[in-house]
Amino acid sequence: MDDSKEQKESQRLENDTGTVISGEGYESSKGKRTSLNSLIRKRYFLITIGAILILLFSVGAVALFYTHEQQKILEGVTISGLKVGNLTQNEAKKITDAEVNRLLNKTLKLNIGQRTTELKLEDLGLVVDADLALQEAFDIGKKGTIFEKVSSKMSARKGVNINFSQKWDDSMLREALRVNLEEFNKPSSDATFQISDSNIMTIKSEQIGSIIDFEELILRITDMSIYKLSPELDVKLKIETPLITAVQLEDQKITGLLSSYTTRFDPTQTARSENVRIAAKALDMAVIKPEATLSFNQIVGERTVAGGYKDAYIIVNGQFVPGLAGGICQVSSTLYNTGLLANLSVTQRSNHDLAISYVPLGQDATVAYPDLDLKFNNNSGGYLLIRTKMGHNAITIELYGKVIPGQEVSISNTVMSTIPAPEQRLVDETMAHGESVLKQQGQPGYIVKSARTVKVNGVVISSEPLRQSRYVALPTIYSVGP
Repeated sequence: MDDSKEQKESQRLENDTGTVISGEGYESSKGKRTSLNSLIRKRYFLITIGAILILLFSVGAVALFYTHEQQKILEGVTISGLKVGNLTQNEAKKITDAEVNRLLNKTLKLNIGQRTTELKLEDLGLVVDADLALQEAFDIGKKGTIFEKVSSKMSARKGVNINFSQKWDDSMLREALRVNLEEFNKPSSDATFQISDSNIMTIKSEQIGSIIDFEELILRITDMSIYKLSPELDVKLKIETPLITAVQLEDQKITGLLSSYTTRFDPTQTARSENVRIAAKALDMAVIKPEATLSFNQIVGERTVAGGYKDAYIIVNGQFVPGLAGGICQVSSTLYNTGLLANLSVTQRSNHDLAISYVPLGQDATVAYPDLDLKFNNNSGGYLLIRTKMGHNAITIELYGKVIPGQEVSISNTVMSTIPAPEQRLVDETMAHGESVLKQQGQPGYIVKSARTVKVNGVVISSEPLRQSRYVALPTIYSVGP
C-alpha cells in the first residue's frame, strides 16, 4: 500500500514539473520551490512600490505644475491691449497701474474761439479702474466646471482682451470746467436805469452775451472713450439774451409824478418823530418793478433798537401803550394814501383799533413786523419810484411812475355808524369823598366805508369800494373818591 502511494505521489510530481522526484530529492525540491516563490513575491513587491513612487512623483509634478499655472494669468490674455499672459496678478498690476497713470495724465485741449486751455483728464474727474479687469483676467480658466475651464483656456490661446472701466465724476467735471472756463464767458447784461435827484430816469442799453454751453461740452466729454480720446475739442458758445431791454424800459419808463400825500405830526414827541424819520428814510428811493409787490415791511425791514428805533406810544388791544417804533404807522398810513391816489391795487391793509387823527377815518394803515403789512400790486404799467420828504412837523411821500395823462383819483369815506365812548369810574381810596379827576379822554368808535373813484379827462372810468374800517370806542376814565 505504501509503495503504491509513493508511486502516485511521484507520478503527480512528475506531471507537475516534468521531473521525477522521489524520496530525499522530493524534500530538497520542495525547499527550492519555497525559496523561488519568496523571491517572486519580493520582486512583485519592489515593482509595486516603484510603480507607486512613480505615480506619486507624477501626480506631484502635475500638481506642482497646475499650482504654478493657477498663480498666473493665461497666455493670450490682454488688459486694454497690454500683454499680461504668464504674469502673476502683482506683476500684471504694476503694468496696469502704469497705464492708468499714463491715461489720467493725458490732457484735453479746449479751444474757445481764438483762445485755448489744456486740462488733465484726472483734473476733469476721469476715473479709470483697472482692478476689475485685472481680476477678470486672472480668473479666466480658473473657475467653473472642467469643461468651462478647458474652453476658457482654448479661447485665451486665441486672444482675450479685457478693458479698463471708466467713469466721470460729474460734480468734479462741472467744477473744473467752471473754474477754468469762466473767464471765457461774456454774460449778457440787462438794460438798466438811473434816477437823478430830480427824479428823471435815464436808461442804459442792454448787452447781448456769449457764454459757454457747459451742458453740451460735458456731454461731449463724458461720451469720449479713453481708447478713442480726442486730443482737443472746440468749445461751443451760445448767445445769451438779456431779460430786460432798453425798449422795455422805455415802455415802462418813469415819466413823472403819479401822486403825493402829506401828514403832520407833533415834533415835540421826539422819540416818535425819530421813528417816523428812520422809516421814511428806508422807503426813500425804493424802486418797484412792474407787476411786483410793494411791501412796507419788506422795504423798511424789522424795527429794532440796533436800527435806531425808540419807544413811543402804540395802539395794542384798543389801548395806547408804550412800544418800540411807535409812530411808524404814520409813515405806512401816508404811503397808503399815496398808493391809493396812484391807483395802485391794494392787496393787504388793516386799520388801527382806534381812530387816529393824522389821516381821515378809513384812510389809515397799521403795520407790525413781519405779518401785519401794507402791500400794493404795481399795476401801473411801469416802474415805481418812492420818494420821501421830512419837514419839521410833516412827512410827504411821492410816487413817480408812468403817468397816464388826464387821470385823477379821489377817495371818499362814509361813517356808517358811531359807537359812543363808554364812561368808567375807578375808585381811588387816596382821594376825598366826592372828588373826581379825568384820567383818560374817551373817543367814539366808528364803522367807515371808503371808495376810490378814477377819472380820466373828467370822465369816471372806475369806482371801487375799499376795505371797510372798524374802530373801537376808547372809554372815558375818571378817578373818583370813595
